[in-house]
Amino acid sequence: MPVSIQTDNLAPPLTPEATAYAWEQVLQRAGFEPDIPLWYGDPTRAPTDFGGVVVTPCALDAFESLLHRPSGSLQILPLSRVLPPGVPSPLTDPLPVLFWGAGCEDGGLPFAERHPDGLLVFHADIIAATFFMLSRWEETVVAVRDEHDRFPATASVAYKQGFLDRPIVDEYALVLRAWLMALLPRHRPRRHRFRVHLGSDVDHVRPFPTWGQGIRVLGGDLFKRRSLWRAWGTARELVMQAFRPAQTSEIRGIEYLAQLAAHYGLDAAFYFKASDPSPFDSGYDPASPLVRRLIERLRQRGFEIGLHAGYYTLNDPARLRDEKARLDAVLGTDKYGGRQHYLRFRVPGTWRDGERVGLTYDATMGYADHEGFRCGTCHPFHPFDCLQNRVLNIVERPLIVMDATLKGYRRMSPAEGKERILSLARRCRQVEGVFSLVWHPTLLREIERPWARICQEVLAELSRLQRESI
Repeated sequence: MPVSIQTDNLAPPLTPEATAYAWEQVLQRAGFEPDIPLWYGDPTRAPTDFGGVVVTPCALDAFESLLHRPSGSLQILPLSRVLPPGVPSPLTDPLPVLFWGAGCEDGGLPFAERHPDGLLVFHADIIAATFFMLSRWEETVVAVRDEHDRFPATASVAYKQGFLDRPIVDEYALVLRAWLMALLPRHRPRRHRFRVHLGSDVDHVRPFPTWGQGIRVLGGDLFKRRSLWRAWGTARELVMQAFRPAQTSEIRGIEYLAQLAAHYGLDAAFYFKASDPSPFDSGYDPASPLVRRLIERLRQRGFEIGLHAGYYTLNDPARLRDEKARLDAVLGTDKYGGRQHYLRFRVPGTWRDGERVGLTYDATMGYADHEGFRCGTCHPFHPFDCLQNRVLNIVERPLIVMDATLKGYRRMSPAEGKERILSLARRCRQVEGVFSLVWHPTLLREIERPWARICQEVLAELSRLQRESI
């Protein structure tokens, strides 16, 4: 990769390898080949005949300083100070600046500018920002965790600074594209096609793990909730589970979601579990006839099947390998991806574990407690291990929003959830990315009818947005 790097002022952990990685990532999103040279250093020291892009590196303590900035204190620039003069804006909102180049911190300079000698200089450090977000470096140094040992959205810089709902890396890439098109008018960048990807985590294949639990739920319906309607539904599910297991609400929810995805022409993946029973895992067997037949029906319809790794696979690659082997035997292949149960993830260890056991991709990187862009992007990418200083041989498919986040953590109404989903999808379309949505079959049961109705409305609108982007 023809990248020229000034290495005497690199902020930790911006190694030369990390810098080259970040430059390649932002160029890919901008639609350019990685053959445009980068001078990552003091602009006054760039070679006189340099014909690439100059980015002024941030200060040595910039990463650490960003972690401790007061909430909402990032400078936000109007697009007139970000884009080349006279160029139609690919963005609609003012742009936050994560890192200014060293010596530019007062914000008096534009985001980027073209010098009289033709040199294109970024005073905002888009290299550091790209690496900071994609590597999830902050999750390796911030010790905050929730009750499930997850890094919460509320601990992130993106949440504290108010840009969690922005694919900030992708937006920076569109700014770079605008400047490169002004600098290199003969170049035609590759445009990306906006796509929707629907994922479904199959946590359960039967309503009740045991008869005893079903009887307890029935008793609660009658004596605690005092609802004959709910009791009737529970009793019916118990009978169906015993005598017609393929007709329970769990299986019907999976089939209905597949039907909606096919009807609206959306890519979809169904992630099945292979974990032992636990307080957090239902413990169904993917090799059982019921699940085998369900998987086969989904595959025949062209849907992707992946692994929904169990709760206790976090930091346990041996357990992850065992679960994957069980699903390998059912699928007849070992080439597929997965998502962690409860979105339990440790950076960079969970990426390493997935790479080690042969997962082709991970689809976990979203927050359980808040929707948005955990990695600052909606484009799939190879993550960078900032502790081992290398690119990992696994693809991350960032998760943007999960139904359980909106209904459970955020306490949104179905109508509010619908609007939030579509607003994030429009953000993804603006940056030509992939909108990744998780919808659980359990939210398609009769007792969740309002959310089931919203699911259909959402998928119809997402299908329209995708068609309009072709």
